[in-house]
Amino acid sequence: MTSGRAQTGQIEAEDTAATTLRRAVFVTLGALMLCGGLALLIVPTRYYPDSLVFLTLFSARHQDLPVAACVALILALLGMRPTLAAADDAGGRSGLWSRAARHLPAAVLVGAGLLAALAWAIRIGVLFDHDFTRDEHMAVFDSRIFAAGRLFWPFPPALAPLYSALNDLFLFPIGNHEGLVSGYLPINAAIRAALGKIMPLSLVSPLQAGLAGVVLWRIAARLWPDDRGTQAVVLIGYAASSQVILMGTAAFAMTTHLLLNLVWLALFLRGTRAGHAGALITGFLATGIHQPVFHPLFVLPFLDLLRRQRRWTVLGAYVAGYLVIGLAWAAWPNWLASYGIGQPPEGPSDQFGFLGRLAGLLTPPNFAAICLMAGNLLRFIAWQHVLIVPLAIVGTWRCAPRDDLARALALGILVTFVAMLILLPPQGHGWGYRYLHGLIGNLCLLAGFGWAWLRHHGGTPRRALHLTTAVSLLILLPVHALMVRGMIAPYARATQAFARLDADYVVVDSETLPFGTNFVLNRPDLSNRPRVLLGNLVFPWDLARLCPGRTIAFADAPAFAETYVYYEDRVPTRPSRIQQWQKRAVLRAGCRAIVAPIR
Repeated sequence: MTSGRAQTGQIEAEDTAATTLRRAVFVTLGALMLCGGLALLIVPTRYYPDSLVFLTLFSARHQDLPVAACVALILALLGMRPTLAAADDAGGRSGLWSRAARHLPAAVLVGAGLLAALAWAIRIGVLFDHDFTRDEHMAVFDSRIFAAGRLFWPFPPALAPLYSALNDLFLFPIGNHEGLVSGYLPINAAIRAALGKIMPLSLVSPLQAGLAGVVLWRIAARLWPDDRGTQAVVLIGYAASSQVILMGTAAFAMTTHLLLNLVWLALFLRGTRAGHAGALITGFLATGIHQPVFHPLFVLPFLDLLRRQRRWTVLGAYVAGYLVIGLAWAAWPNWLASYGIGQPPEGPSDQFGFLGRLAGLLTPPNFAAICLMAGNLLRFIAWQHVLIVPLAIVGTWRCAPRDDLARALALGILVTFVAMLILLPPQGHGWGYRYLHGLIGNLCLLAGFGWAWLRHHGGTPRRALHLTTAVSLLILLPVHALMVRGMIAPYARATQAFARLDADYVVVDSETLPFGTNFVLNRPDLSNRPRVLLGNLVFPWDLARLCPGRTIAFADAPAFAETYVYYEDRVPTRPSRIQQWQKRAVLRAGCRAIVAPIR
């Protein structure tokens, strides 16, 4: 009789676990369908910065919807399995799974090294070892400045007419064209500058991605010290994420955000004075990585956790600490601007102050912004481990109402998502949704909460986890890597072709070129030969002043046919009018004009 009751209880528990997970799977399916439908309603224009709106639609149509359809099919098949969450044998501590879990610490270290090596290999072997976007350019640009022991690089007064043409996007205005440095906060570039002394810059982001995995494991080990199976699930969700690996190939600041957010959380959870002091120091660095908004949004729900637990002294210390941190970084632009002598041509540098910039970005939520954020969420889900979102939904649904930490982890994702809806709905280029990248640790830990809940209630989807991990690593990751390669390839090939030219300058016919600023990379000391110019931002007479005695190469619009075709734009049949004027001007002034090949 007792055995019968136990068996009945086990069946009911299994049914509870399976039903909960199945509902989470179907919620994920619904989210994919809703986000996909809304993303297709995006109405773009072709002018910057609205081209970023076009890019969200383009990415959804050509990358995320096909992948999401594959993910949805797998989840639908899993959701229809009657044994989706099978009972654990001996509480989940036997067999191959148990043997692997016993060696988890060693596996974590080896896995972190393999993840870093994989990201680096993809960057070198698949992605041309190329920094594609302007955000990446700025990280490398600033790191070279800081590595030379400077805050900014002095700009030659003689080249002032070419300042904008050399690509001034995201540059900070120091005086009247007196210095070169980005308008971003310095910590990401400073880390790259420091590590670049002992390793290739291309290895910094892969190393950070691997280290973040180790820190994530330490957090999971603190939360579930006797459940290495749950720890393993957290790490599998992290390591099998295309976004984690491919963002780890790039110089974007977001991998640094992810690492320092996890370090902050690990220190916060220690609960000691030393831990909280370390968290505040980490918070200072994390707030100054790139933009000052991302890390405080991550921290805010944990301050609410302290409020709910009535830990007023600790809460007061954090509020005071972050007030000081915010004031310190808010002063950075004004301090940097104080090195200038002349007045910036565009007016005062208020436009680069963070409060002014935030005020300029604030917009009431509207249907267009909602569609953009739906496209971003679609991309985020499609670039993660296939099962991680359903497991995180279980963790949020079943654990967040009763567990303060699970609530804070879930709120961190929600708060950041809503903030981006108001501040900056289009993300531009990104391998996954990069504005949530610093919260991937939250997502994986919520999945851990979900897995632990399922195990406690009778069953965990081990077979489904094995299958979806294989799909994520062996199918989705290569597909995503090829998608990134296809986007980067025209820009990387052009950069390599420019570097082979025997010329002093290359003028890129950028008037209608999609994301033309991504073709224009120059070193802060302008030591690169040839120097690359945006053709639509240089007057013919300013080019003529470089003559005689120089060779100027012209990369005409028709040569960029691959880029126009990729972005579904009309391929020009002749150079732009301004490019033709520029050629005539330099020839009359005594320069040698040549054609710049793109491949």
